[in-house]
Amino acid sequence: MEGFSPALGRRDWPLAPLPTSMTSPLVDSAPIPWRRRPARLGEAVVASLTDRIVTGQLPPGSPLPAEPVLCQDYGVSRSVIRESLKLLEEKGLLVVKQGHGTTILPPENWNLLDPMVLKTVISSDNTLAIFDDLIDVRAALESQMAQRTATKITDAQLDELHSQIMKLERMLDDLDGYTEGDLYYHDTISRFSGHQLARSILRSVQPLALSSTYYSRTHRVPEDNIRSHRGHVAIYKQLAKRDPEGAARAVNAHILTSWEIYKNRARASLG
Repeated sequence: MEGFSPALGRRDWPLAPLPTSMTSPLVDSAPIPWRRRPARLGEAVVASLTDRIVTGQLPPGSPLPAEPVLCQDYGVSRSVIRESLKLLEEKGLLVVKQGHGTTILPPENWNLLDPMVLKTVISSDNTLAIFDDLIDVRAALESQMAQRTATKITDAQLDELHSQIMKLERMLDDLDGYTEGDLYYHDTISRFSGHQLARSILRSVQPLALSSTYYSRTHRVPEDNIRSHRGHVAIYKQLAKRDPEGAARAVNAHILTSWEIYKNRARASLG
């Protein structure tokens, strides 16, 4: 694809294969079939109740059905139900009070960094509001990490990013392949920043977002890859100049601009 390499100076360096964590299938979006997995009934009960709470079948402030009712509904013992309630309480979905029963908590109490909670919220939100929040968080964290990377990046690390840019350029017509390379490129910059907490947060929530129906519409046409590639090149140039503020701005513009396009596309598909 013309328009990218000349600005960088073409060097077709080989890249190591993407890590298996970036190339293996993402999160399975299918619900847990609790009746077919007796060895993991507790996990299945938690998943089912999480879904009922997040989707409003059990609204905030309402009491959870009594233990005998839950035991009958799920065909499990009281010990399984009690352990499940402890896990749901840890997720911020309900509160258990001795003598007062169990009460469903409102969304502001939910732990959205819990993978099960976040996955359920994503799958049940047709407004895309959760994605707006996710993108804002991603842009803020990645901008900060790019800023830090620009202050400490080595020549060897710049060479590695340049090599990835070249490989991505050769994959512009490969929609699925470019998506994987895109993730790897962003994660490499995050790794170079040394900000382990921010990187861990992104790595925990990104697969859940990517596995969703709406966010999976990214990189579905060649123009998506071309636009993303321009953003990747812009980020690289700022890192090569060791410009922290420039790198942060380039990352922020790249992420937010792309999301506006994908969001409009997703909303159009919803009618």
